[in-house]
Amino acid sequence: MMRSMFSGVSGLKGHQTRMDVVGHNIANVNTVGYKASRVTFADTLYQTSSGASAPTGNLGGINPKQIGLGMNVASIDTIFGDASAQGTGKNTDVALSGNGLFIVKNGSGTYYTRDGAFEFDAQGNYVLPGNGLFVQGWMARENGELVTTEQPGNITIKAGKSMQPEMTGAATYLNNLNANTKGYEIASIVAKYKDGTQKSLGTYTQSSVGEMSLGMTGTTKSIPLEDGVAGYPFTTNNPVTITGTPVTGKPLFSTTVDSIEANGANVKVTYEGDKSSVFGIVDSSGSPITVTHTAGTFTIGDLSTITGTIKTPGGVTTSASTMGATELTLSTATIGGQTFTNVKITVPNPKDFVYSDGQNVTFSLVTKKIEADAGAKIHTPHTYSDGTVLDTNEAPNATSPFTVTEKNQRYIYKGRVDGSEGTIKSIARKAKEPTEVTLTTKDGQVFSGAINGEYTVGNMYYPPSVTTFTVYDSLGGAHSIPLVFRKVGANEWDMSLGADDTYSYKEDNGTEVSAQLTKTRLKFSQTGHYVSGDATVSLSYKREGAEEPKPHKVTVSLGALTQYSGSSTIKAESDGNAEGVLKNVTIDSTGTITGVYSNGKIKAEAQLAIAQFNNPSGLTRAGGNFFQQSNNSGAANVKTASDLGCTITPSALEMSNVDLADQFSDMIVTQRGFQSNSKIITVADEMLETLISMKR
Repeated sequence: MMRSMFSGVSGLKGHQTRMDVVGHNIANVNTVGYKASRVTFADTLYQTSSGASAPTGNLGGINPKQIGLGMNVASIDTIFGDASAQGTGKNTDVALSGNGLFIVKNGSGTYYTRDGAFEFDAQGNYVLPGNGLFVQGWMARENGELVTTEQPGNITIKAGKSMQPEMTGAATYLNNLNANTKGYEIASIVAKYKDGTQKSLGTYTQSSVGEMSLGMTGTTKSIPLEDGVAGYPFTTNNPVTITGTPVTGKPLFSTTVDSIEANGANVKVTYEGDKSSVFGIVDSSGSPITVTHTAGTFTIGDLSTITGTIKTPGGVTTSASTMGATELTLSTATIGGQTFTNVKITVPNPKDFVYSDGQNVTFSLVTKKIEADAGAKIHTPHTYSDGTVLDTNEAPNATSPFTVTEKNQRYIYKGRVDGSEGTIKSIARKAKEPTEVTLTTKDGQVFSGAINGEYTVGNMYYPPSVTTFTVYDSLGGAHSIPLVFRKVGANEWDMSLGADDTYSYKEDNGTEVSAQLTKTRLKFSQTGHYVSGDATVSLSYKREGAEEPKPHKVTVSLGALTQYSGSSTIKAESDGNAEGVLKNVTIDSTGTITGVYSNGKIKAEAQLAIAQFNNPSGLTRAGGNFFQQSNNSGAANVKTASDLGCTITPSALEMSNVDLADQFSDMIVTQRGFQSNSKIITVADEMLETLISMKR
């Protein structure tokens, strides 16, 4: 009789536990990311009155006789089903759907949660603001690349973060060039010249126009001579053979210096810091580092390496400079095969390491100044008539060095007649180069400015398709460069920078932009697909009294272009960017945090890490909406949300998955179960009362 009372007691305890769980669920009906729990019961041990017996030949089998001793709590399970996401409008909130949890850390403790009410703290850390735990993920590299195979860490994105300017290196052209571009039959070609005269031509090509030229001794080549440069009165269309010295020492043409070759002569090269990693460098006397070479070729802006050993002791000094610099004294330093002592070099304060006395160090230096003695070879981009490059073995003034201090410095070629190869033999002036070419078509259309191209009366002329693309220089300045596409025949297009293969203009801030186009003809197949053609634009900048951006080249990619009938929709997309400041961040469904900058660029900043467990119900609840790994949860599989099949909803929070209807139903069932078990105890008590009363 007492067994039934104990069964009733176990039932009361079990239903009390179930009521506790139901109450806890209802209490957390509005807790962000809360996962409901449930209780399951199991019957407990049995007292066996008689065991089972197997059938025999004369008697059938007998079942066991067992009396149950009540029930107990079999399990308290966590239900990890998704709950609905509620929009909050806050861009740092995230809701997670699928089998996964966010990872947060506090020191060495790692916790897991579905609570995505995150925000950035005063130092830019992405945290749970209620307790300061750091949200875990992967920080993007400087170029925006996300490497999610590494160990995740804290996410830190500071307000006002700056984006460094990036120089443009590539431009890609997209969309279509109209295959049905209308052509016009050329009726006349008129060339106009600087002096105001003009001439009708039957055929015009850039190579057919004339110019003043120099004949050189020992070669049949000639050198183009610019109008208005030569310091000698030449006569039009009158070749002159030089027999005396009428042009000796007089300027004949102007070009630019590409580089200086020592060629056995003394060439002094002065170096300076590259500004980004070296602020300044001087030798023991306080003078700039200068090395004398007798071999090699040198260009302003070339990088060289200096290697040395920091002096011991006291070779490292923190500078009071506002640039945050460190001054190093190198006991010995070598550059260009020459060794210096007690070199002082100023560098930015290192972020991730320290300089030490006796340490071997290497830095990059930039060529700042070149001084060439007579006999050094001066390389120029000026070409002979056959396209080979003109070089000269003389300095303009043999009594003093020829000094180069800037990119594309002008070089004045002066007359010299001494019978040696490379000096002047004859001078002739041919037809003048036009400044404008005007085409008139048979139907009366007039097209001006068509210098770049080949035209013949009776052939077709196709109006150009004009585009522009933006390039960014090394200082973050934006410049607009025109690229003109003009059909020249069946499935073939020519390209130019405006009217020519060179283009220059002066901006409002005084920067002079110069562009030069190197190209091949753009060709398409009969099905309109790209076949061949490429282009490179070389850019240089000049600005008086201010820092000049570095020259650079932009590779123009044309492989995505098509040539179909319809309309020309060609456009360009270029890389590079101006300096920018982080304005805000957004989070997408993969958990990627993207920064939006004031320069219009967007860049990945970080990505949230998600943990997945084989048995999430086996996680241990740690309070505060947190779970911890247990022996029965399995190890955390940490990947991105998309890798784990999860989805992140930005600007939203996951609600509690508690179903009130289910909980109230469970509450009623639990209450009735509790009442029923209490009746067992009451009835058992009454039966005991009856038993006791039998003695009376």
